[in-house]
Amino acid sequence: MRRQLSPGEQVIVDTRRHGSLLVFPAVATVLICGLAAFAAGWLSRGRLDAVLPWVPEGSGPWLALAPAVLAAWMVVAYPVRRLLAWGALRYTLTSRRILRRQRGFRRSERELPLAMVSDVAVHQTILQSLVHSGSITLTTGQAASLRLDDVPEVRSFRQLVLDAIDELPPDQGFADDGGLPRLDGRAGCPDAPPWELREY
Repeated sequence: MRRQLSPGEQVIVDTRRHGSLLVFPAVATVLICGLAAFAAGWLSRGRLDAVLPWVPEGSGPWLALAPAVLAAWMVVAYPVRRLLAWGALRYTLTSRRILRRQRGFRRSERELPLAMVSDVAVHQTILQSLVHSGSITLTTGQAASLRLDDVPEVRSFRQLVLDAIDELPPDQGFADDGGLPRLDGRAGCPDAPPWELREY
């Protein structure tokens, strides 16, 4: 990311979606592995012969491989897939723009200059409010918009966006009068320390 920065641009936040998205995949992994281990042990003891007499004797150890194969497929299909999707998506806020980058098999990248942002809205469900995550929608007053889902510490992230907009150069910032560019020559907060020296 730093190689793509323009002169004077600083990275403020570089984050992934909230880790709570991995709770259900983690629980599913434990349940799948537990059930597969129980089924494999039950089959290896030959107890299937009593239920299905037509099953050849001595096939228990081979049948015990079936739950393991099925469990491996289920783990790859859901938990691993969710983990890779979580790790492939990143949100980056710089002093000039905000980016939504997705890597992996499906690559995409969207960026929105902060100078175009006229509204920053936060949306939270009940569960998201418990873990301080949420969705942020940045609009420009036109057709363009950018939505960031499951942002960790969403209120703090929104405040950082607003602070970055307020500290834009005078010819790039927006005033509080409906999104018109500043014409008064103010440079936001000239006395603010560099972003890397601040505590969030």
